[in-house]
Amino acid sequence: MNKFTPSGLLLDTSAFHVLFDAVAAVGATPLGGLNRVAASHEDGQCRDLVCAWLEQRHFEISVDRVGNIYALLALAGPTAPWVLTGSHLDSQPRGGRFDGAYGVIGACIVADAMRTCAQKGFSHNLGVVIWTNEEGARFSPSMLGSGVYAGRYTSDFALSRQDASGVTLAQALGEIGYLGKSEAPAVPAAYVELHIEQGAMLESSNAEIGVVEGNWGAVKYTVTLRGTAAHTGPTPMEQRRDALLAAAKLVVACRAISDATGGKLLTSVGRMDIEPNSSNVIAGSVIVYADLRATDNALLTDSSLAFERAASTIAAEAKIELDVQQVVNRSAGVFDTDLCALMEQVATAKGYRSMRLSTIAGHDAIALCPLCPTAMIFVPSKDGISHNEAEFTSTTDLEAGLDVLGGALHELLCRPIGH
Repeated sequence: MNKFTPSGLLLDTSAFHVLFDAVAAVGATPLGGLNRVAASHEDGQCRDLVCAWLEQRHFEISVDRVGNIYALLALAGPTAPWVLTGSHLDSQPRGGRFDGAYGVIGACIVADAMRTCAQKGFSHNLGVVIWTNEEGARFSPSMLGSGVYAGRYTSDFALSRQDASGVTLAQALGEIGYLGKSEAPAVPAAYVELHIEQGAMLESSNAEIGVVEGNWGAVKYTVTLRGTAAHTGPTPMEQRRDALLAAAKLVVACRAISDATGGKLLTSVGRMDIEPNSSNVIAGSVIVYADLRATDNALLTDSSLAFERAASTIAAEAKIELDVQQVVNRSAGVFDTDLCALMEQVATAKGYRSMRLSTIAGHDAIALCPLCPTAMIFVPSKDGISHNEAEFTSTTDLEAGLDVLGGALHELLCRPIGH
């Protein structure tokens, strides 16, 4: 079916579902999820598919040095300012099919509707962007592509990141044909990202649209604990320098720091790299990947220091070496108040129930927030499940988000320059 917005913009929802299903098939897992980590063969296939769709519709496509893809429409002329919208196509190793891809496909459909819109009068150009390595599942840190665009990282830093096999991002992008050379577009007049909520607030509140006011802060660590690999049999207990035992204590300490705040601080350890990782060898080294999040920047700072102190104490007691690296330090922040108001107004005008909320998860929009006016639109996630093959958002909710994105972008593109 086709959906008309109040502006007369015609959104082809059938085309949305066809393209979304095609994208979801690339890297699909048997349980209906995705394994499409950044710069993998599957990521390359998916990029090819979406770029081919955009090329058929006469978008001007370019790829920058870190693999970010820009599909541009000069709707108002070459000197007019840009509005960007998009998300990412990479997934977790066994992630869901909606995370990121929904925002990319939604942006494609809305942008194509702008291209063929009967009502012109645009004062801004429009671009769809596909960011590289948002998830951070293969290359750390996450949000690398948008981070480079926003000036948080250099392209050389991003390209030198290595996966668990020692492959750099530069090598991986080269292998799939997306190690670009183009310059990125100028700083946009606004950036809007459509995404699933990845939480349960919308569903529990019976709201269809989430207007994202800001983001939680996050601090992430890689903690390397170096003991001595030894035989699990003959080595006396008092002589063992067990890096995994120390790592286990650090995991428990990380949780205890959260418990002491009554849940105001969220903490987790989602990954450990163990060497030599043999059942009959005492672990010689372990890398612990820890994550702390809060809305209160002071609480996040204090908790980070507490985590570092705990790591030092545990390492000293175990008589092992310690290396603590803080790889992400992202402050809690707010999105543009005028854009938030616009998203709310559009949702109300279209008859959708909306609510304000903050995003706990990281998104590319957070990287762009210091750079330009930024906003996010959320739609419900069934049972709040995400980063999981069971991730699900209904057709009705997907189309509602698409509808609000279309109305909001049309308003932004028609606004007088500087407003």
